[in-house]
Amino acid sequence: MAPGTNVSLRPRVASILGARAAACVVTALSAAAFAACGASAQGTSAAASQPPVPAHASTAPSALASSIAGPPCGAATGDTLARTVGVVAMRIYTQELSSTGVSADQKQVEQYVPLLSAMASGNRTAVNEAVTALVYSHTHIVRLRVTQGGAVLADVGGPYILAPVGGTLRFNGRPVGRYVLSVQDDLGYVKLETRFIGVPLALYNGSRRLPLEGTIPAGSASIPEHGPVRYGGASYQVLSFNAKAFPSGSLRISLLIPLPASLAAKSCAQIKTSELGRIGERIWQRFTLAGAPVTARVNAIQRLTGGLAYVRAGSRQVAGSTQPGPSRLPTQGTVRYRGVTYGVASFPVSTPAGQARVYQLVAL
Repeated sequence: MAPGTNVSLRPRVASILGARAAACVVTALSAAAFAACGASAQGTSAAASQPPVPAHASTAPSALASSIAGPPCGAATGDTLARTVGVVAMRIYTQELSSTGVSADQKQVEQYVPLLSAMASGNRTAVNEAVTALVYSHTHIVRLRVTQGGAVLADVGGPYILAPVGGTLRFNGRPVGRYVLSVQDDLGYVKLETRFIGVPLALYNGSRRLPLEGTIPAGSASIPEHGPVRYGGASYQVLSFNAKAFPSGSLRISLLIPLPASLAAKSCAQIKTSELGRIGERIWQRFTLAGAPVTARVNAIQRLTGGLAYVRAGSRQVAGSTQPGPSRLPTQGTVRYRGVTYGVASFPVSTPAGQARVYQLVAL
């Protein structure tokens, strides 16, 4: 999170991370996985150059009518909406800790012989060179710190980092030190949240708001950890959760979810289904811009929203979370599938197989 006392900041960090991040997104999507990316996640790809989809704006009728039964959500509206959005935000963060990309980067560090041999010999210059090579190895690592006996031997990467993971370094089976690495920085997380969810947010280190591009500017209205707030003349519901800072400590991420007064008249089930439908459409659009196959887009929606997703051209299933999926799906409303009642949101899309519709199933 905060810079270490031995951080090596290279002038090339931002540009290299940008190219690396764009490449890792496309690779991850093609593998139907969600991998983390570093600071300049926009990179120079065609996908990154596209303007963001406005928050709570939909290009298709994914908003639900009154077909999901239930009384008005009323006083529970804010909490229902915030919890729904918060689940996705936390899933985005969790991927930075436990994705297949993170495991691959840990394995690379743990098996990198130049680093291990330099640690074993106590050659600090060689250790720093090895750590620098790993950070600039065109993988996902945005910061790497190695220690021996509690002393920091090398620490290379950017200053605002989250989601650290670590382990032991061994040379010929003998422990020679420890490492902490991260594949995501604070700005990278902000970019992912903006693309996939699209609500204002702020990051805090203790009581200090971090001056990150894309977040609520410092000096603006005080943001509580939870509950309703007025900001910029509009009403929001705030939801916060704690993330791990680098190399230790915590970071608070606070989301400001727009709270239109009209939502209170809808049922809580409608609000939950409609909001996840909105987010699912943003995820689909972003992964489409990155050139991901249809199956990867479906997997991304399922992975980040926690629901099921299906792509159908008429009655034919092009891709889906299960094979086969439900026999029939309404464009909106509810469906009973495998003993569970789901709310359904949908939107039309173009696929290599022609015009189709994406259906999202949200457990109620």
